[in-house]
Amino acid sequence: MRPFVIFLLSLLPVAAAAQNPICAPTGEIVAAAVEARKAGQGAEAAKAGIAAGLDSKKAGYAPAVPHIVDWVYTLSEADLQKDVAGSWIMQCEAR
Repeated sequence: MRPFVIFLLSLLPVAAAAQNPICAPTGEIVAAAVEARKAGQGAEAAKAGIAAGLDSKKAGYAPAVPHIVDWVYTLSEADLQKDVAGSWIMQCEAR
């Protein structure tokens, strides 16, 4: 997951704030992808649905949606029972 987080961090400018501003929005995308997978939705449908559901403030994250969804769909079923989005955010903010 680390190389992917680095990739995402390189997509958007990082503000000099205590929290990285991309962590929460991308974490929400991770959570939506996990929920879509748990619901039995295919990856392509999840990508389309998540991207379409981004509000205007998060529209800039649309290019990351396919990559995040692809990553979520590689996780084992056991991993989906964990707090994937919370782990994503924690690792992102540690950068």
